[in-house]
Amino acid sequence: GNLLQPLIDAVPTFTRIADAVDAAKASVWVVAAFLWPAFRLPGGRGTVFDLLDRAAARGLDVRMLVWRPEPGMYGLGKVFVGTEADRELLRSRGSRFAIRWDRAHPGFAQHQKSWLIDAGEPTETAFVGGINLTASIPHVPGHPGGGQVHDVYVEIAGPAASDVHHNFVQRWNEASERLADDGVWPNADAASDLP
Repeated sequence: GNLLQPLIDAVPTFTRIADAVDAAKASVWVVAAFLWPAFRLPGGRGTVFDLLDRAAARGLDVRMLVWRPEPGMYGLGKVFVGTEADRELLRSRGSRFAIRWDRAHPGFAQHQKSWLIDAGEPTETAFVGGINLTASIPHVPGHPGGGQVHDVYVEIAGPAASDVHHNFVQRWNEASERLADDGVWPNADAASDLP
């Protein structure tokens, strides 16, 4: 009773994920590790923030769980760690979707990446994989020109998607930064626990 569809490389993967977000009826939940605010989705859909803001404007429950590395690990690349500059970006956009930040044990990364569409609904669909939201030019199959990262996601529909749902709820509800003043967006009420 499950659908498992491999998605190879960033352009096909994020095209399919953005299509699913645009078609969502109830919720969009995202787990991100490395996230560059300037990362642009294929097909002229803008940034991840643009995609999530549009979903929130339609009245969906939109949540994003983002890895917050230890301060000594910030040199790993551009990550959206919830600094004042990150929060100012959200304020300037008027972003209304909920965010919680989550640390791993010191020296480790929360490298998990997933998207869950319509959690708990008959149309529940999950996307799980390894592609970070960091490339300035999303990678295409065949890697013309070389020098591109090859990576995959898997689209999951059916009973197996419930495992992704449960994982998101567990991670969201226990996010290490949920009680910190700068550990949620826009506030604790909007970024409340999930049942």
